[in-house]
Amino acid sequence: MRYDLGIVGGRIVDGSGNPWFYGDLAVKGDSVAKVGTVDASECERMMDVRGCYVCPGFIDIHTHSDTFVFRHPGCDSTLRQGVTTHLMGNCGDSAAPVRSPHDKRWRAHMEVPEDQSWETFDEYLRAVEGVKLGHNVASLVGHNAVRTAVIGWDERAPTASELETMRALTDEAMRAGAYGLSTGLVYPPGCFADTDEIVELAKVVARHGGMYASHIRGERETILDAIAEAIEIGRRSGARVQISHNCPKMGACGRTDETLGMAMRAREEGLDVTIDNDVHTDFGPRLGQALPQYLHRLPTPELTALLADSGSRERVKREIVEDRLPAPGYGGLLKHGMFDRVFLLSVPGDRALEGKTVAEVASMRGRDPMDTYLDLLIETEDRARVICDYIDEADIKALLVHHLMMVSSDCATRSVAPDGTDDAYEPCAFGEHPGILERYVRDEKIITMEEAIRKMTSFPAQKIGLFDRGLLRPGMKADITVVDLARVRDKATNRWPHKYPFENYPHQYPEGIPYVVVNGGVAIDDGEQTEARMGAVLRHRAR
Repeated sequence: MRYDLGIVGGRIVDGSGNPWFYGDLAVKGDSVAKVGTVDASECERMMDVRGCYVCPGFIDIHTHSDTFVFRHPGCDSTLRQGVTTHLMGNCGDSAAPVRSPHDKRWRAHMEVPEDQSWETFDEYLRAVEGVKLGHNVASLVGHNAVRTAVIGWDERAPTASELETMRALTDEAMRAGAYGLSTGLVYPPGCFADTDEIVELAKVVARHGGMYASHIRGERETILDAIAEAIEIGRRSGARVQISHNCPKMGACGRTDETLGMAMRAREEGLDVTIDNDVHTDFGPRLGQALPQYLHRLPTPELTALLADSGSRERVKREIVEDRLPAPGYGGLLKHGMFDRVFLLSVPGDRALEGKTVAEVASMRGRDPMDTYLDLLIETEDRARVICDYIDEADIKALLVHHLMMVSSDCATRSVAPDGTDDAYEPCAFGEHPGILERYVRDEKIITMEEAIRKMTSFPAQKIGLFDRGLLRPGMKADITVVDLARVRDKATNRWPHKYPFENYPHQYPEGIPYVVVNGGVAIDDGEQTEARMGAVLRHRAR
């Protein structure tokens, strides 16, 4: 047999977790044809990768690329990390289904391009199939999307008839190729759902062999109750459970032994419960995103008017501290008054404030830090962006080395704009996987190369159900990443404490990933992105 591509001379880390070995690999069409010894005479092209590791392409189990693939079809920032597959539709937010009369709001929420229109999940996947993609994508169906399609953003339970429609929409999505259901239980409208509602939809997913992935109902003081709910949903529905970005946030730091213990006990019971996590301690939201859940429903003019009213403002401040309906994890910084960890990244209309913490601005103004935070929201019409440092790296490391945790990024694929600017703070979109290899494998040596690669490849493939990817074996799809571990470098991450201005912001692509192959096509060649767009839309085969 004559092969299209030979990759020779490297250390093969096959994705199983086994120790690396010296060997060659041959590709024919879109598949791995041979692992062993490959001669130059057998191949149309040879890659000599001596000194590098040859790995399966990285599979990112938790992403938000749902509509970003239309804006960045080359998947530049993630492909250059060595990622060859994104699982989208997480945290309850998928691009479909959408239905009138709530379709306009959901399309705006998901930032659907104006030239795209779909209603069903199948129509959405067909639209993505019309794009030449840099790497593969697959998707979950989001509970928020399903709920909005039926009852909008109402804070109530669905009627029996509405719940039946929600089941039908979930069933359509699974038959179309969704790999499961996701929830985002700290965001409206998902936060308005009770456990029973989610169980009913998870039963539909389980019937089709899908998974249940959850941004749980609280990641701080209520984290144990929230994990218990996710496990209970799996127990009652029969769906396998994935607890998303499961690192305790500020207010629960240091509780990884307890959270991991819950997952371990569930597995002893016979429940398929696993977790994923990224390794960034910070996040870059708008100010309004850290406020209590129900406020996320308000248009910006209504939100700013409410916060300008002294009585309403005092009520909101009490609600932030009481935290009865937990906001996203970074909301814990507001609850605990940790405004020295809220860093102003961009402040439209007052650039002089950029690089300062909210605590510093409060001191400058002689104002209470909480009021200063809300003042800034009003002054910028919620256009200011902050960096919230709300996770302890010790917890990240504890999770990283645990065998139940796989790697995720919680990012959307992006590109570096031609003028060197980008529209958000999302270092994980540019450096998640190289950062792990650089910091935790090579420099700090807290995890082996083989185990890190298992957590990026065969483990997420197994959980999602991608049984033709994630391992380097003859017959598997030829998604391959070559890593030069000595040179690998995450150039996008600014570790806390931040120093302003950032040397590496706007975002930059990583170094040390010289070759990436997607479905047999060379997508990164000697560190440069090619014109090859071999990514596929992967569809789950429902039972």
